[in-house]
Amino acid sequence: MAPTPSLVSFFLFAIGCNSFIMIPHSGLVRQGTAMETDYHSALGSKFALNLPVIATSFGYQKCGTTFISDVLRLHPRVIGNAAKELHYLAGPEASVECKKPGPPSNFSEFFEDCFGGQRPRTGQVALDFTPTYGTIDFVTALDSNLKLLNQSEAVFRYIAVLREPAARAVSAVGMKRKNNEGDYGNKTDAELDEVLFTKLRIRENHDVGSGSRFITDGEYAIPLQMWLESHPRDSMLVLNNEKLSMLQTWKRIFRHLGLPVPSNGRIREMIEGVNEAYRLKQIEKYEQSQTQPYKASDWLMEMLRRHYEPYNQQLWKLLGSPQWW
Repeated sequence: MAPTPSLVSFFLFAIGCNSFIMIPHSGLVRQGTAMETDYHSALGSKFALNLPVIATSFGYQKCGTTFISDVLRLHPRVIGNAAKELHYLAGPEASVECKKPGPPSNFSEFFEDCFGGQRPRTGQVALDFTPTYGTIDFVTALDSNLKLLNQSEAVFRYIAVLREPAARAVSAVGMKRKNNEGDYGNKTDAELDEVLFTKLRIRENHDVGSGSRFITDGEYAIPLQMWLESHPRDSMLVLNNEKLSMLQTWKRIFRHLGLPVPSNGRIREMIEGVNEAYRLKQIEKYEQSQTQPYKASDWLMEMLRRHYEPYNQQLWKLLGSPQWW
């Protein structure tokens, strides 16, 4: 049976344990759980073509992309490069994890360069979870490089995971100290406050350079709007970082990628195993750097939240969603 036209092109995203919203191109919002079967039936025709499926992170750094990638790698039908982030589709200056710099001129080259020639068989999914693809800096390059490929030869499925942007910015700066990057490892919390405050002032002066990605990466609505204006909405799944421990979120992820959904018990095992590995790794990193997690001052958090408020409002309007934070 042919998919219902009104269900072929919409935007699905997790907003809670028992609900989701679909946005057809007409703009009509339909909410509930009864449509989930119809949604996957509509997508079924794409997967029935037996094309390679490529699961690609649209973003964003410090929002949970590593967690999603690590859980997906536990699924028996997912194949991946040793590295989570390939950067291959962002351009030659970005790719370091593949045999030669991207972008590819065809899919055979893509799989040869980044997956050792291993091409996903029917029912398998190749993984490239580069969290910067959907940022303001790279979304245009991603769009241009994808146009070099014959889209009838593979199915791209995108996942964007979002986190409250002020917390994301603080986490991004804190990661620099934890990893002892540059002189960040020696900075106090107060000094990191000044670093982030300076980046915020640079951005508010309309400069997207000078390291202001600490700020711009949380302005989610801008690149998402750019992307959705020229790409099928059904190819993108947008997730709330706070919902990544929920079974329903993971079932949507698996279905979005055309993967068989594991049992509830197995999904819990996957989530718990990755969480524990992450916890131990973070302990090790902080011990090695002899630092503590960065806690931003209240005044800085307030300034960051004020900066992001108009972008958040634009995001809720774009998604047709109640506020997530």
